[in-house]
Amino acid sequence: MLATTNKEVDAMVYAMEFRRAVAKAYDECGSSIEVAEQFDCSESWVRRLIQRRRESGCGSLAPRPHHVPDNNKLDEQDLSHLAELIAQQPDLTLAELAEALDNKVSVPTVHRATRKLGLPLKKSRCTPPSRTGPTSRRRGTTGSPTSPTSWSKT
Repeated sequence: MLATTNKEVDAMVYAMEFRRAVAKAYDECGSSIEVAEQFDCSESWVRRLIQRRRESGCGSLAPRPHHVPDNNKLDEQDLSHLAELIAQQPDLTLAELAEALDNKVSVPTVHRATRKLGLPLKKSRCTPPSRTGPTSRRRGTTGSPTSPTSWSKT
């Protein structure tokens, strides 16, 4: 059960039975290297598990709760101000909205706030659309296929 990417590590939680077995094996031999090899897990995870048990005071082997930091830089007043700005001038860019909020937050934060408010993101073209139509060919063939016999010289 060895994870290779951060996403896998974040999603992986060992079962309590497995944690108890690892802790018991560590108590018997005292070597995190041997226990890691025996249970096919990382040596650092074994050390952290034993350290957490020791530091918790109650000997808990339970995984730590997943903590999501509160990164909301905009309070309700800011969100309502943002909605008012968009209602008054719907063609403002995200950068202009961030500037209107006194650069309190970044452009990506303004984008997340507009999504939170349920406001659509108006996409406008940088240049006007072509009046002559598309300039690149579509994939696939056009017309009838030519045969090798039609390639002969006359």
